[in-house]
Amino acid sequence: MSSGHALVASFALFAAIPLGAQDRASIVTTEWLAGHLNDSKVVVLQVIRDTTTFAAGHIPGAREVQYTWITMARDSIGTELPPPDSLRRVFERAGVSDDSHVVLYASGLGFAPVASRAFLSLDFLGVRRVSMLSGGMARWRAEGRVVETGTQSVTQGRITTGPNDVVVNADWVMARRGKKGVAIIDSRTPGEYLGTITEGNLRSEGHVEGARHLEWQQLFANVDSSVFLDIASLAKLYAQRSAPGDTIVTYCTVGYRASMTYFAARVLGLPVRVYDGSYQDWARRGFPVRKGAAP
Repeated sequence: MSSGHALVASFALFAAIPLGAQDRASIVTTEWLAGHLNDSKVVVLQVIRDTTTFAAGHIPGAREVQYTWITMARDSIGTELPPPDSLRRVFERAGVSDDSHVVLYASGLGFAPVASRAFLSLDFLGVRRVSMLSGGMARWRAEGRVVETGTQSVTQGRITTGPNDVVVNADWVMARRGKKGVAIIDSRTPGEYLGTITEGNLRSEGHVEGARHLEWQQLFANVDSSVFLDIASLAKLYAQRSAPGDTIVTYCTVGYRASMTYFAARVLGLPVRVYDGSYQDWARRGFPVRKGAAP
């Protein structure tokens, strides 16, 4: 059996495992979530970048997590993982415990990485059952499902696990770039990867030597949808950019978009880390970059 077929077969088996028995990242559908909203172990979190989106309407029972609560600035880089105790308090206030099945969603594809940063944070804390909602709030609304407003009281959770080793730094990447056993994935736009953007926030001189390009939007069915590709298609994207057994390292500009390619790798059961400082940190250190399409 090929590695791609093996991944599909293993996912099919995994999808049939009862709630509470699975032990890795997953993607759930709106149909699945609608059928599990009353499950006491399911904790639904809407991750947002403003203070109005949640109040305007959310999935029944969902709790609010603001992006600013799960990121911090470190060494002038604005998207870094906070200390575990800080993250633990955020998610415990939202009702997350060790045995919760957390389902994350955002309001649309453009905001999807806020949910994947929440996934990275929970993975860092060692929370074992975390899923993302395919289609997010946009699909939930489009299907005419119930939306509620306002807030509700939440019983505080308790997280005793973690932290896990989910990030690497520049020195780690520098020592391993281009070497066997490590596959580096650049999650930015084609122009950033090629080094053709010369001004603005996405200005780039190229990519980390050895990195292969996988823009995070490629994980979705189309540019207007926050519906994930099927598992076989996701597996193919990673198989084209890594060898069996490789540790995958994802990066972008500051670690925001890279958290989505990190999530997809976790869904596939692949060993993966995030270079959280990402290109901003790499370039500031004066480490070598390569222009053009060649890794």
